[in-house]
Amino acid sequence: MGGGDFPNSGRPPGGKSPEYSFSSLVPVGHWIRDPALRSWPVLLLIALVCVPPIGLVLLNTATNEARIHLIAWIFAAYFAVAWLLLLGVIVRPQHVSRSMLGAIALIGVVTQAPIAIWLETELHSNTKSLLDVFTIGLPEELAKAIPIVLVAWLWRRFWHTQTPRDYLFLGAVSGLVFGAAEVVHYFTDVLGHLSGNATGPDLQALTLEYVWRFLTDPIDHACWAGITGYFIGLAITGQTRKYTVAPVGIGIASILHGLNDWNPVNSHAAWVLVTLVSVLLFLAYARAGAWLPPQAMAGAPESPYGYTAPWPVGHLAPPQHPAPSAPAGRGTPVGPGAPAGYGAPGQWWQPAPGQPAPEPSAPRPQERVGQRAASRAAASQNSATLPTTRVEPRPRPKPWWEQ
Repeated sequence: MGGGDFPNSGRPPGGKSPEYSFSSLVPVGHWIRDPALRSWPVLLLIALVCVPPIGLVLLNTATNEARIHLIAWIFAAYFAVAWLLLLGVIVRPQHVSRSMLGAIALIGVVTQAPIAIWLETELHSNTKSLLDVFTIGLPEELAKAIPIVLVAWLWRRFWHTQTPRDYLFLGAVSGLVFGAAEVVHYFTDVLGHLSGNATGPDLQALTLEYVWRFLTDPIDHACWAGITGYFIGLAITGQTRKYTVAPVGIGIASILHGLNDWNPVNSHAAWVLVTLVSVLLFLAYARAGAWLPPQAMAGAPESPYGYTAPWPVGHLAPPQHPAPSAPAGRGTPVGPGAPAGYGAPGQWWQPAPGQPAPEPSAPRPQERVGQRAASRAAASQNSATLPTTRVEPRPRPKPWWEQ
C-alpha cells in the first residue's frame, strides 16, 4: 500500500498526526499560554513537592548554626502552611481576608516569642508539676491571644458581619506561627551543637523528638489558640459584647496546654488523649461558631429550628388568609384575629347569648366532595391573589483562598 493519506484518517493531507505533534509530546508552550498552569493551586503544588528536597540538600551541606537555623525555618514554615491549608478547608471561614492572615502572622512573629519567654522566666516555669498550667500554659496562650485581639481591633468595622468561627480560624493561624517558632528553637538548639554529626542514638533522638515536632507543635498550638479565638469572637460579635467571656477560652486552652507539657503526661499514652480532646474541642467550636449575628441578617427569614440560616436560598412567606366571618346572626367569630377565649376547639364562631348551638350534622357524601372542591378552589384563589414576600439570596462571601 502507498504511503499517502487515507480518507477519514483524522489528520490533514500531508500533515502530522495531532496526537504525535511536538506540542503534545513536549507541552512547553502550555506553560506560556495556559493560565490554569500558573494558578495558585498549581504553584502551591510545585512548592509542596520541591521544598522538602531543597531542605534536605541544605541539611546535608550544613556547616554552621546559621544554615541550620535557616533549614529549621524552612521545615517549620512548610508544615505550618500545610496545616493552614487543611484547617482552611475544614473550618472554611467566610469573613477572613488574606490581609488579616498576613497581619496575624506578622504580629505573631514580632510579639509572641518575646512575651512568652519573658512571662515564663518571671514565673520560673517548669514541667514537673501541674503548676505549669499557670507558668507555661497561661503565658503562651496570652502571647498567642495578642495578635487576635490586635487584628480584631484593626478590623473592628467588620464585627457586625463576622462570626466566632472567623476568630477561631485567626486564632489557629496565630497558634501555627507560635508553634513554628517554638519548633525552630528546639531544632536549632539540638543541631547547633551536633554540628551535622548526628549518628546512631543522636540521629534516632533527632528524628523522633524534633522532626516530628514540625508536625505536632504547630497543630497543637493552633487548636489551643483557636479555642481562645472562638471565645474572643463570642465576646466581640455578640449583641451585648460581654468581653468577660474571652478569658474562659484562655483558661480552657491553658489547662490543655499545661496538661500536654506536664512530665507525667508528655510523651506518654495520656498525651494522645490530651491531643485528641484538644482537636475535638477545636472542631466542635468550629461547628458551633458558624452562626451570623442577628444584626447581619436583617430581612432574612427565621428558621423553624430557632436559628437564622446564614445564606438563605430564597423564601416564600406563607400566605396569610383572612379569618372567616361568622354567619349572619349566628354570633361572634373566633380563631385568628378574634378575641381570646372565644369558641371551643375546632369551632370558629361563638353562638350569640341565649341562642342554642346548632346540632352538628354529618354532611352527605355528595356534599363532602363539593366542600372539598370548593375549599381547594378558594385556597388556590387566595394564594394567587395575596401578595407574597420574597427574600433575595445573599451573595455568599468568598473565602480567603479565593479572594
